[in-house]
Amino acid sequence: MDAQKLICAGYQLQNEAEVWWKATKPNLEAIHPNPTWEQFKEVIFKNYFPKSLRDKKEAEFFAFVQGSKIMLDYQQQFEDLFHFAPKHMKGEASKTKKFEKGLKPKIGSMLSVLDIQDYTQMVDKAKTMEDRLKEKATTSLSSGKRPNNYQNFGWPNKAFRGASSSPNPIQY
Repeated sequence: MDAQKLICAGYQLQNEAEVWWKATKPNLEAIHPNPTWEQFKEVIFKNYFPKSLRDKKEAEFFAFVQGSKIMLDYQQQFEDLFHFAPKHMKGEASKTKKFEKGLKPKIGSMLSVLDIQDYTQMVDKAKTMEDRLKEKATTSLSSGKRPNNYQNFGWPNKAFRGASSSPNPIQY
């Protein structure tokens, strides 16, 4: 099985990577007569993803949050960085929990009570929540209503005070 994976990988490599593999393969086979898939990944990672880069990407993964990104962008960047997650984070439940914790608080807090263990389901629910929140905001704006987070710091104003011209804080 490993031999087939290595053959397929060799055919997929192009340009510089193809030249690199043709030069590296005999050296790898000299050390390991029947190289495994793990050994192949080790040599390709050493060449194209040095330890310093992997460490940087792992730290970026741990600090990664949705912020102002739309869900699709968050998901794509999360999955790109997930390749650099440590082995103990590679399980489905850990991946799902990390994705959830990085969501915008409004979405993450709602989804956290559902205890979703499946990554695909978490992403689907998060996208649905984002769509619903956008619909709600659009509906509120088009109906002329103020958004829920509107605060009138000037209240009470003259319209709510009594008829007298002198302000009386008890009289509304």
